[in-house]
Amino acid sequence: MDRSWMHLRNKLCKEYLDGIKSFMKVTEQCAHENNLVRCPCKECQNAFFKSLHIVKAYLKRYGIAASYTKWVFHGEEPEFVDNSQMNVGSMPSNRSAFTFDNEEDDDEMYNLIHDMWEPMSMDAVTSETNIEENVDMIHDDTREFRMGAGLLEKAGKSLFPGSKLSALSFIVKLMHIKVLNKLSNKAIDMILQLLKEAFPEGTTLPSTTYDAKKMLKDLGLGYEVIHACKFDCALFWKEYKALEKCPYCGEPRYKFEGSKKKVPQKVLRYFPLKPRLQRLFISRHTTWDMRWHQEKRVAEEGILRHPADGEAWKEFDRLYPWFAQEPRNVRMGLATDGFNPFGNMHNSYSMWPIILVPYNLPPWKCMKDPFMMMSLLIPGLKAPGRDIDVYIRPLIDELKELWNHGVETFDASTRQTFHMHAAVMWTINDFPAYGNLSGWSTKGYKACPVCNVETSSRKLNSKICYMGHRRYLPHGHSWRASREHDGDFEFDPAPKEYLGDDILRQLEKINEARPGKNENNKDRKRKRSASDLNWTKKSIFFELEYWSKLKIRHILDVMHIEKNICDSLVGTLLNIEGKTKYTVKARLDLEDLR
Repeated sequence: MDRSWMHLRNKLCKEYLDGIKSFMKVTEQCAHENNLVRCPCKECQNAFFKSLHIVKAYLKRYGIAASYTKWVFHGEEPEFVDNSQMNVGSMPSNRSAFTFDNEEDDDEMYNLIHDMWEPMSMDAVTSETNIEENVDMIHDDTREFRMGAGLLEKAGKSLFPGSKLSALSFIVKLMHIKVLNKLSNKAIDMILQLLKEAFPEGTTLPSTTYDAKKMLKDLGLGYEVIHACKFDCALFWKEYKALEKCPYCGEPRYKFEGSKKKVPQKVLRYFPLKPRLQRLFISRHTTWDMRWHQEKRVAEEGILRHPADGEAWKEFDRLYPWFAQEPRNVRMGLATDGFNPFGNMHNSYSMWPIILVPYNLPPWKCMKDPFMMMSLLIPGLKAPGRDIDVYIRPLIDELKELWNHGVETFDASTRQTFHMHAAVMWTINDFPAYGNLSGWSTKGYKACPVCNVETSSRKLNSKICYMGHRRYLPHGHSWRASREHDGDFEFDPAPKEYLGDDILRQLEKINEARPGKNENNKDRKRKRSASDLNWTKKSIFFELEYWSKLKIRHILDVMHIEKNICDSLVGTLLNIEGKTKYTVKARLDLEDLR
């Protein structure tokens, strides 16, 4: 009987599946009365007895041990050697029939594809009954099967005869180099053309970057293209998907009306969050780390090594114990800021990425590039400002679904599925972006979102100055009775902590403004009333059920604070022109403050 199928790395090809059928026919004849036989898959290696249905499922999932060439446990007679007619030194070894090696694929690409395909191709095994019910779910006509089989077929084709790399592995590595070194598509096209000339005939190499990306389409995590209004009024998405003009300002959706080639005014790129979070558990390299914050973190009172040691995290656990009971539920931080993609500060262009950071990971991983997930890429030319909520809508809808319903996720460490939920714990940004996301204006006399209406500020010669920091000192402290700080005594108590319910009561009184930067938008230029305080809008984040209950909703990033303070100190000490704070206006302010 032909057993070459046992050495095939593509476990979805027809030859391998036909080989399993032939093996099961032989095995059925030697099964026990209760249909139990030894399982020869790479995981069990004939050490455990399983039912016939389970053996069939395990062979499809893990593959058969390639060294088990003589099926002595499944009906075949072992071969015995006549020692009298052979020299001891030439005696053949029968170890291959009884010992099995953990065979690692030469190409890591096979492991990656199987990690991706396993939870898609069939339901995860939660019990033996589950296997028997779902073992025949893999069919040649399913999309998942075709996708997995296609990827494994590409991974099995050598780049050229004698090459150790497959074409798929080569393209993945080449595209990685392209991203790291910021190579253009034209540069990659020229490199591919040169390589096709240099490599021998029969090379399975694409000719262009476009063809290379088509090869990787099923391997990567894609994104959705969503058209947006030129003036940030709305997205042409969901109920507005079929519109040709903005539902608010009437601005055309495309730049050239009536043209055959429709070019949208603005394009939002949305990277769905669910598959990216699922991939963290599907991969054997990261699934264990996604429970680090609860299973491996060393918790010591008074020491902050990880966000899980903070009061905000502990308060969240007290409010939502059902969420805290499952350590694999994902907690994230959301960061955003504008940047100039052209690297030329004279060219006014601001593009805003929105990054999500999973805090389940250990601190030396969660802040590294490979684990930062870009969720949205908001286009320029100008910063979205307070209209950023328009662009965040797709992410908020997905976050609400992840909180309320969750998503079935395969865990590679347990080989089972679980129901994963996710929550955003806070946002991380600089002070101007703080105002855009929170809805509280970070300008004017009440610029502090934490102090709220109790912000201590006063007008000086050149600017508004925010003082009153001595309010946080204990009553009776000597500095409260000193005039050396701002010329006055300090008797006021510290401002109260404004909870989510207090914020919601304030937001009920504001007049909601329509988004958009169109000149005809009257709400854009209206003055805030006294009841509005410093609120410009009700942030879209309050649509999340847990957002108003969070102890901390917005955080200032350390980088800006360190840089600004350092620049001020160094600029003043070294008297750097344009950077020093020791100016004529500063002397006049000190005189006014006595």
